[in-house]
Amino acid sequence: MDRKCAGQREQAGLVSRHVQQIMPPSVEYRLTPAGQIFIEPIEMLYTWAIDHTADLDALAAQQSAGSTAQTADAEEDP
Repeated sequence: MDRKCAGQREQAGLVSRHVQQIMPPSVEYRLTPAGQIFIEPIEMLYTWAIDHTADLDALAAQQSAGSTAQTADAEEDP
């Protein structure tokens, strides 16, 4: 998690930050109770993505082929 993102999540009350004063310094982030409410929907989305990997791969291939075709068309136009 980058610092800006982590800072925004901390300000929103979704994560807590604990700096350990050791060498090298270490920072630990934990979900707060407010942040934990997002675990279930994220797990559901993850499971859906795993179950539909083939569909997502096919869609990505279609989009890639479409953008390649559009690029080729644009290069052909004078």
